[in-house]
Amino acid sequence: MTSVYTDADYLAVYKQKKKIFGIFWAVTAVYVIFCIAWWIYYMGLPYADPMQKLPKACVFVSSVLYVIFAYVYLSIKGSRIKRYFKLMGYLSDGLKNEEKNYFYTFEKKTLQKDNIDVWGCVFETWSKKRQEWLDREAYWDNEKPLPALESGDYVKYIVQSNFIVQYEILEKHALEFEEVDEEEYEAEEDDYVPSDEETSGEAVQ
Repeated sequence: MTSVYTDADYLAVYKQKKKIFGIFWAVTAVYVIFCIAWWIYYMGLPYADPMQKLPKACVFVSSVLYVIFAYVYLSIKGSRIKRYFKLMGYLSDGLKNEEKNYFYTFEKKTLQKDNIDVWGCVFETWSKKRQEWLDREAYWDNEKPLPALESGDYVKYIVQSNFIVQYEILEKHALEFEEVDEEEYEAEEDDYVPSDEETSGEAVQ
């Protein structure tokens, strides 16, 4: 089976997380040292010295810039890599389910699964109980290139938290799906004329 994620992916995400938070803590350390330096300078000034305004202004401006940096940096890069790293841990250690279904199509999703952008992989499965085809949707990580799946392929795939982590095409074009022309279907409904028996039946009711 083809594995969607490899050990290299886990290592890359770990290194990226370490780098991003390393930069954040480095900037934080510089900010703290900067403020301490100005505080020492301020404490050494004579009482009511006009230069007391300088350290206050520098600390105020640097604090505003630091808060803006921390909010933007952590909410965009930090939060994203943290969520992705958490997801990778789930995919590595979580319980997995194996399924075999007929692939139908990919759907671009506006939702996020576990705060990760995803594609929807729509499969068709036959329900013996209901005697009809049912949709089965699994998720594909948007960071990964889409697999070479085509409509009608019979696919064995393994999901964890409904993310596809492994897949194998068992048979190409094993099933042909009938395409329904919605405009033609609506036109047939508009042109439909009830029979005399149907009309009389409605009148009796």
